[in-house]
Amino acid sequence: MMHRLSPMFEARSVAVVGASARAGSFGARLAEAALSGGFQGRISFINPRGGEISGRQALSSIRELDHAPDVAVLGIGGANLEAALVDAIAMGAKSAVVFDLCQGETVNGTPILTRLKDIAAEAGLPICGGSGMGVINTQTGLVGSFYPADHMKAGGISLIAHSGSVFTVLGMNDPRFRFDLVASPGQEIGATVDEYIAYAASRETTKAIAVFMESARSPEGLVQALKLAREAGKPVVICKVGRTEESARLARSHTGALAGSHAAYEAVFEECGAISVDTVDALMNTALLCSSGRIPGPGGAGLVTDSGGLREMQVDLAAETGTPLAVLSGKTRIALREALPPELEPSNPLDCAADLTDEFPKVFDRGLDILAQAPEVSMLGFEADLRDDYVYEPGLLEHARQLRARTDKPVFFYASFGQTHNRGIGEALAEAWVPCLNGAETAMQAVKAFQAWADGLQVEVETAPEVPLGQALPAHLDEAASLEVLSGFGVPGALSQVCSDAGSVAAAGQDLGFPVVLKTAEAGIDHKSDLGGVVLNLGDAAALAAAYAELSARLGPRAVVQKQASKGVELAFGCVMDPDFGPLVMVAPGGTLVELFDERQFARAPFGPGQAEKMIRRLRVARLIDGVRGDAPRDMAAAAQALSAFSVACAAMRDRVAEIDVNPVMVTESGAMAVDALIVPAQDAVREGAE
Repeated sequence: MMHRLSPMFEARSVAVVGASARAGSFGARLAEAALSGGFQGRISFINPRGGEISGRQALSSIRELDHAPDVAVLGIGGANLEAALVDAIAMGAKSAVVFDLCQGETVNGTPILTRLKDIAAEAGLPICGGSGMGVINTQTGLVGSFYPADHMKAGGISLIAHSGSVFTVLGMNDPRFRFDLVASPGQEIGATVDEYIAYAASRETTKAIAVFMESARSPEGLVQALKLAREAGKPVVICKVGRTEESARLARSHTGALAGSHAAYEAVFEECGAISVDTVDALMNTALLCSSGRIPGPGGAGLVTDSGGLREMQVDLAAETGTPLAVLSGKTRIALREALPPELEPSNPLDCAADLTDEFPKVFDRGLDILAQAPEVSMLGFEADLRDDYVYEPGLLEHARQLRARTDKPVFFYASFGQTHNRGIGEALAEAWVPCLNGAETAMQAVKAFQAWADGLQVEVETAPEVPLGQALPAHLDEAASLEVLSGFGVPGALSQVCSDAGSVAAAGQDLGFPVVLKTAEAGIDHKSDLGGVVLNLGDAAALAAAYAELSARLGPRAVVQKQASKGVELAFGCVMDPDFGPLVMVAPGGTLVELFDERQFARAPFGPGQAEKMIRRLRVARLIDGVRGDAPRDMAAAAQALSAFSVACAAMRDRVAEIDVNPVMVTESGAMAVDALIVPAQDAVREGAE
């Protein structure tokens, strides 16, 4: 089935509306760019004055065409833009590109951007822009942009950038970065970023997808597109901006995008197997490493360098960034020892800077070949800080070409110095499909991300638990009621009884067995500890009675008597309803541990015990659960099951709840138990309950 963006990127005919013969004008740039890529399809220039433009006879209106254009490139703005779009649709255009900022112009109070979106939606027309830089397909030479593409050579990266500056800086800057597609969705008048990702993932010529994103206007579409890319074996590298409140505000003012919760986006990226990065340097270097069309197997990178000192720096960086370097087997070490001069140590990274003899170049070949054959090596990196026109450049390029031909593993070159002048080397390596990365730390981070992505392909995706139908919530959601609701979804809760006088408190103590905890249950007191509303370790009836007398006199008669939980490791579960991606579950250290470990993990609900355990194990507090310094291990499986059950509860109540807080969850040697909980109903649910 043809993707709805196919007519845009696979166009066989282009109509450039607003083309001009006036040198230096925007219309002239559009016309020149349209011809710059060597496009073999039909290109028609439209200008009200007609005349000759770039050697072609222009038409005065798009309605004069004798065919329906696959893509209408609209290089005009304001009211003229709206009219041109209507004309293009009338002529049967299958897609369009808009550059105008689409701001300020209103008709009867309706902004032009809204009108254009309505027109596109009614016609079902995919539109790239506005406030963008257009589209380029290097395979066909299609240029629907005002930037010429005569310098661009086809490659394996599809770049999708909300920012027009990123489109130009990354797409037009360095010859080592070679693209399949380049697109600037801008305000997404008629196509959202997820559609570009899904389309790129469907292309055989796209090997990796780089996305600079401000927001997802179709959140569920983004989830599905990322999952589709993972299934297709296409790495998606995303630099999502709007991580801070001020950055999110600027994103809204830039393209009208709502940046959304960064934690929610990070959770989605992990769930769907996307690679998340923070800078455009990391975006492009990671995408470049991923774009050779090869996927690393299990293990770690094997690195070869010509410097002992830089080797040590790379070992440090690998440890600091968590980059997996291959642990060489005894067999591999023996092979290296036999093949290398005695002054070189068989290690990874491998320093091949032997004595300067005629054998010097062969040392690299031997080392690289042995690492290439080692099953523990997943990809190969060759490091040298060589500038263009250096004496060893021809040998380096030949090494790279031959190495790629001798192995099916990913092969890359990298320079430890990020400012190395090696554009020529990078371009020559690109011809051989060998990525050239500059900067040791950047390279290490890219290797880590690529390996983690590849490892993720081998992990069976856990089936999400079934979510039962939502249930009505009690009118009064205090701690006891909240624990009871959660227990209905399988979240174990501490045994407790709600009491309203001294007699019922005494009876509860006898029923539950001492020691017990006494807590206020008065309405409106959500943070009981702050008001001295919790009394722990009440060991007998007398202690309980005295505590209740004091508590009821100070805060009121309604109280909860709860069985004192066994000693364990405390976790906290939480949930908020993200406006884009729904229930977002958090796990963190609980109780007093939150002051020692300021960390948390997020995932979209619902998820299974496997995902839950993965989240818990990423917390440093997991070491306490596993047992340290002679302590018996706690029940990790029970903790994971409780977190998974909590996620199901959050998913089931997503339309009736604003947030849920469970703290602490006590993880003991034989189970996990929620001790305190608070469900905050959504305002709609509160209003329904009051009616």
